[in-house]
Amino acid sequence: MIRDSPYPGGIAQGDPNMSMNEATATDLPAERSKSVSVEAKIFAGLAVFLAVVIAATVTWGAVGLAMSALACVPVCYAAILLITIGK
Repeated sequence: MIRDSPYPGGIAQGDPNMSMNEATATDLPAERSKSVSVEAKIFAGLAVFLAVVIAATVTWGAVGLAMSALACVPVCYAAILLITIGK
């Protein structure tokens, strides 16, 4: 037990004999996945969609923005139905 610890009961945080190299080596997962995560795919898809909407708005003005919003109506409708059903 460490007497100079600011924590109740003198609890030490971590191992005082561990070096920084050992500490970072234990934080790494055993195996790293080579594939892209689902979240990264979703964010990449959103980024591409946003770039297309921006390009349409710059090219055709408000009409391009309106057509992009109109194309999103079925997607929003399906999302609301899935939330209502609970899936």
